[in-house]
Amino acid sequence: MPELPEVETVVCELRDEISGDSISSVDVFRSNPIVQGDLEAFQQQLSGRTFHDVTRRAKYLIFHLQPSGYMVAHMRMTGKFIVTEPLAEPEKYNRVWFHLGSGRLMIFDDVRCFGTLEFYEKLDDSKALCKLGIEPFADDLNANYFISQLVSSTREVKSILLDQKIIAGLGNIYVSEILFRSKINPRRSAGKIRKTEWSEIIKFTQEVLGEAIENNGTTISDFRRVDDKTGKFQQFLKVYDKNEQPCPDCGVPIQRIVQQQRSTFFCPECQR
Repeated sequence: MPELPEVETVVCELRDEISGDSISSVDVFRSNPIVQGDLEAFQQQLSGRTFHDVTRRAKYLIFHLQPSGYMVAHMRMTGKFIVTEPLAEPEKYNRVWFHLGSGRLMIFDDVRCFGTLEFYEKLDDSKALCKLGIEPFADDLNANYFISQLVSSTREVKSILLDQKIIAGLGNIYVSEILFRSKINPRRSAGKIRKTEWSEIIKFTQEVLGEAIENNGTTISDFRRVDDKTGKFQQFLKVYDKNEQPCPDCGVPIQRIVQQQRSTFFCPECQR
């Protein structure tokens, strides 16, 4: 599933491509479960509106519309947006076509149909967005934020960093990389993480995400940019998907364990 850097990459590309363009009409080739709510209402609400901006909240894309309203999208496992010249007919995995005033198409393409598209007049009406925790680059993210919520928690620190209600936008790939750079074992109880260690986690969270954004995200299998190119950060991963390969810092083989039915990669020596 695309994480914060991948979504940020798509947001920046879409902002450049469609800001100021309008939606003439919407064709839906596969509504369930992608389009949430009433299909005809979704098409009518979007038609005639103009894209004012595209932003991100956690792993959600937010299309700001004029004169009002928002389209909220989540790409999930295989969803992607494509902006292209008109096509004669939809390709195999095209799920929704947005006909633009410029004559182009914005396509939501999704092989597995896990992605979602929703329209809201007010963002506060989105229950999913309202449940999200703090953003990793927020000014008020500090060690005290974690300590105040987790002082007696027995949950593993990796589980905490994946919890979108606590900190929004992180996923499996980047959490493994963040904890490696922080030299913290992913199985440690969050309530036992010291203040200085939380500060390190925050520092490396912002560092890893920043590097990933600069490299247009990570492509392990399905992620594609708007121009269908892949990200590059997979070339710089130190532990993720490196099972039994030597640690880049100490040479001890990287280990893979399973936490919450997800693979975790770490160095047993550097992250004791």
